[in-house]
Amino acid sequence: MDIANWRTKIDELENTLIELLNNRARYAVEIGKIKKEKGLPVFDSCREQEILNRVAEKAQKSGGPLSPESMQRIFQVIMTETRQVEK
Repeated sequence: MDIANWRTKIDELENTLIELLNNRARYAVEIGKIKKEKGLPVFDSCREQEILNRVAEKAQKSGGPLSPESMQRIFQVIMTETRQVEK
């Protein structure tokens, strides 16, 4: 496969990632509504740490080229941005 084919595959994955991230954000909006009704804070440090730990563990087990720390940084940004729509 040549570089153009690989780039096409990356483009397709980006479309899937955008769709998945928007779905995640939609779920966060719904969670935000529930939190608001129950008077709960938007930020839950225990939950976020749980997610970061799980992501690191899965990254380690996957044996992929991205390190557990890289995956944690990516998910930290995802959670930060998603928290903005949860409000």
